[in-house]
Amino acid sequence: MLTAKEISSAIEQALAEGHPLAIVSVMTKGDQAIGQLKLLVDGDGKAVAGTLGDVALDELAARHAVSLMSDDRKEIVVVGADELPIGDVRLLFEISRPPLELIVCGGGHVGQAVAVAGRFLGFNVTVIDDRAEFASRDKFPDEQIRLIADDFVAALQSLKITPATHIVIVTRGHRHDEICLQEVIAQPARYIGMIGSRRRTTTIRERLKREGVSPELLRRVHAPIGLDIGALTPEEIAIAILAEIVLVRRGGSGAPKSHEGPMARAR
Repeated sequence: MLTAKEISSAIEQALAEGHPLAIVSVMTKGDQAIGQLKLLVDGDGKAVAGTLGDVALDELAARHAVSLMSDDRKEIVVVGADELPIGDVRLLFEISRPPLELIVCGGGHVGQAVAVAGRFLGFNVTVIDDRAEFASRDKFPDEQIRLIADDFVAALQSLKITPATHIVIVTRGHRHDEICLQEVIAQPARYIGMIGSRRRTTTIRERLKREGVSPELLRRVHAPIGLDIGALTPEEIAIAILAEIVLVRRGGSGAPKSHEGPMARAR
């Protein structure tokens, strides 16, 4: 039986590495309340510690835990025989997720608006710019926003990029955008987005392909960045970018809900 200290230690380690962890408990077996049997499962479906008392049940629970951890909408879920072939057992899945991280490459007008929007949505925000005046408290008065005034590559290499990381590349020019993208494209970030027109992002894509970057990695990049909402101002562009990040995290089509709503069907 796992102790509270063992569970706490496993959660701390997973969060430090930027990975989710599922705590699976047997709630009931038949008419008997259990509660003490617990299994810890990491994001890859590996049993970190504990057991539910049966190898087959452990494997089934681990597979289901992975599907729950891949959906950011799931936090506490009770599962019974109506969802899984587990007989008269009811399982409780508790998903522990790492803090959301947002790295903004570029401290210009768009970067400033993205940082503010990111903080509003609860992200831990880091802004990088190689110009000290654009990574300053004059531009980012919120003390909770971490500022790094350094070369983009050096700054990105100093940061731990995990599956909880979201990267927004909005520097002052395409050369710096491309440098940042090259540095992070193979990293396990949940979201990588780069600003720019279709023509400009196509040029960068083709150059990276010639340099040996695989199509699989290139397809991970959201470029041009953001949802198409007709955004023009830095604040509107920031909303379009964060909306796309939410879409990636939560799922959805990005289409207006009203298109299929009752008002749209009025005759």
